Amino acid sequence: MFSKLFKRKNSPTKSGSEGQSDLDKIDYVKVFEIELSNMEGAPLYPLQNQVIVGSEVGDILISDPSIAPRHATFTLQDDVVSLIDHGSTSGTFINGKKISTGKNVILEESDKINIGDLEVKLVVKKNAVKREEVPETPSNEAKDAREEATKLRVYTPKSLSTPPGEKEKKSKPKKINKKKAIVLSAPTHSTNAILRVFAVLSDLILSYSLIVILMPFDDFRGFLEFVPGEISSLLDIDWQQFRMALIDEYPILGEILGEATSQLAADFNFYGIIIVYFVLRFASTIILGVSVSEFFLGIRSTGNFIWARVGGPIRVVFGMLTWPFIVFDLTAILSRRTLKEFLTFTNIHTPSAFSSILGILFYIPVIFCLAVIAPLIQGFEPPVTVSISDKIDQRVKSKVLKDNAEVTDAPFEPKVDVSEFLKFQISYNPSELLILPTMNFRGVKEKLNLNTSLTFYQRDLQRPIEVEVFKTFDFKQLLGIGIKGNYLLFEKYPKIHHFVYESNEAKSVFKKHLDAKSQMSFATEVIKFTKTAFSLNAENALEVIETETPFIKGYIDYKNSFLSLIEYKDFYEISFLKIGNAIFMKISYNKQKPFDLIIPLVMGEGRIFKVNFDKKDNIKAVSTKFYKYNLDDSNWIDSAKNVQSESMTTLKVFDLLSAPKLKTVLQSPDSAQSLYAYIFELSAELVKRGDSIELELWKSDLSNLSKLLEVIPKGNVSEGQESSVDKLRQNLNDVMDAIENSNLDYFGASDTVSA
Repeated sequence: MFSKLFKRKNSPTKSGSEGQSDLDKIDYVKVFEIELSNMEGAPLYPLQNQVIVGSEVGDILISDPSIAPRHATFTLQDDVVSLIDHGSTSGTFINGKKISTGKNVILEESDKINIGDLEVKLVVKKNAVKREEVPETPSNEAKDAREEATKLRVYTPKSLSTPPGEKEKKSKPKKINKKKAIVLSAPTHSTNAILRVFAVLSDLILSYSLIVILMPFDDFRGFLEFVPGEISSLLDIDWQQFRMALIDEYPILGEILGEATSQLAADFNFYGIIIVYFVLRFASTIILGVSVSEFFLGIRSTGNFIWARVGGPIRVVFGMLTWPFIVFDLTAILSRRTLKEFLTFTNIHTPSAFSSILGILFYIPVIFCLAVIAPLIQGFEPPVTVSISDKIDQRVKSKVLKDNAEVTDAPFEPKVDVSEFLKFQISYNPSELLILPTMNFRGVKEKLNLNTSLTFYQRDLQRPIEVEVFKTFDFKQLLGIGIKGNYLLFEKYPKIHHFVYESNEAKSVFKKHLDAKSQMSFATEVIKFTKTAFSLNAENALEVIETETPFIKGYIDYKNSFLSLIEYKDFYEISFLKIGNAIFMKISYNKQKPFDLIIPLVMGEGRIFKVNFDKKDNIKAVSTKFYKYNLDDSNWIDSAKNVQSESMTTLKVFDLLSAPKLKTVLQSPDSAQSLYAYIFELSAELVKRGDSIELELWKSDLSNLSKLLEVIPKGNVSEGQESSVDKLRQNLNDVMDAIENSNLDYFGASDTVSA
């Protein structure tokens, strides 16, 4: 029996298969999870391939200022977990040490990880699974499908405790360090206010550049006029009435806005810039989801692609309507969504601070450069250079040519005359120069216009020169176009600056201090300014920018306004010369009948005189004699020194014929009698001299005066009495008959001179 109990067991003799133990059928698979330790409930998220953590972009979205839009990425490969930081501001730390941007760092299970203020722990588990349930290594397509299917979703605060698809987990003690737990929610971060301001300024500068380049086109100017009119009709708002109501209700605000807009309108096309700015942002937002400057400054739109292009333009409209109320955008200071974003369900953000820094460093300087060079490509055409010499041509006290002969200065008894209409006084040699008031009719029938001028007949050269007032203009406004708004030119052109900005109150005081020296300094500055403006082109623009000012638009605008003022474009040359006590700009035209436009460069009302020559022959000698000798003793600065004379003079007659109320003046018996006395005396002098050219010029003037008297009403006269106009007309006809017949007896002489 004991032998049976303690008998040694032998190996079984039967062969066959026995069932395997359950332990032999079990394998262990590593499962990696990411635990957000200092969040409420310490949620776990599976790590199967890659998990991105960020505030706006990623698989796990954390709404916290310390979390960058795309902060860091966990990657699992061959049971090895690595972590990479994407250039976040607050950084990513492993065991208290900040890791380098863009560098993968392999993690251990015991590592303490901080993503901004978020504490993260890597959890590694071994799950037991039956061997036959262990999945085979998936193919690439299956792997991509699984990654897509297992991507984490953004959970609202209600789903924080148990996100869908996760097992219940016992709550752990909070590790919040007395701070509020981080909440997982939809993105609320938005672009910071500073970057928004840069974008707005860049869009305004770009709009200004487009205005400058496209303004010469008629279609573009029509567009700028069409838009505000359509908006007003669409909204049924009378902007003028609205502005007046605002001024009445808030006088101080109205005064501030009025002064600001008037100043801006003088320096810039303010309303045009606002229109182009709005259209530019609206159109670019449809295409890019943000404005063109926002795009280049690294700002992007989030959310649905289609709604970003639909809601974005609506956001722009809200922004234009609410821009006076800056308080609605103050949330952007804290990088939060603004009211207009909230109302349109849109959001703009800055994915990368690095791209925004690059935009500020490169895009904004490019925009400024475009604004600087925009005037040079105005109308997509480079400016045409006009060569101007700044040399002032003055009289040489020696000789002047007279048909290839030399004439020297000789003493003479001067004749002095002054014109209030022309604002100049002249002292000349009557033996060399004859001045006649001239009347010409231009146009036909009802559109017939009277044009008065002065004919200067050079007796030694036997050449007439006709001078008329071509145009008057606001000299202050013309120079203001070039210098206003450009504060860098104030020190370079102090006389121009003082003239442009002089107040009406100081005008009388200012005039008292005018002298020849001040006028000369003013003229010198105008010459320099004009030469710079007319010679400016793409080749010398950099030199002007360095020596004068980077804002060259004023020069271009001044040049274009000046050319529009003189009307004639095909001039021969522009030069400067001294006539009497003033400096003149002379624009010469080499036509069949040549003429000059001369402009006195004096502080006051702008005047352009047209000097017409009879023919091109010997034009240099004729013009030199006229400008440098005949007008050598003329006063263009202080013409208030009127010559006290009871008798009618040539320039007084010219003033009378140039008066706006000429018809009323000639109805006066005194004026009519004074005019007749002048005609009689000058006719007698010319008939006695017997110069055929002088007589022909004078007879033409009298004939035109006779035509004028025919259309002047008689005025209020008693029945049976002769009006002063009829009497003057009859006397004029008698004088004309006497001149035609060379009747010296009529003029009180004893002999009759034949024609």
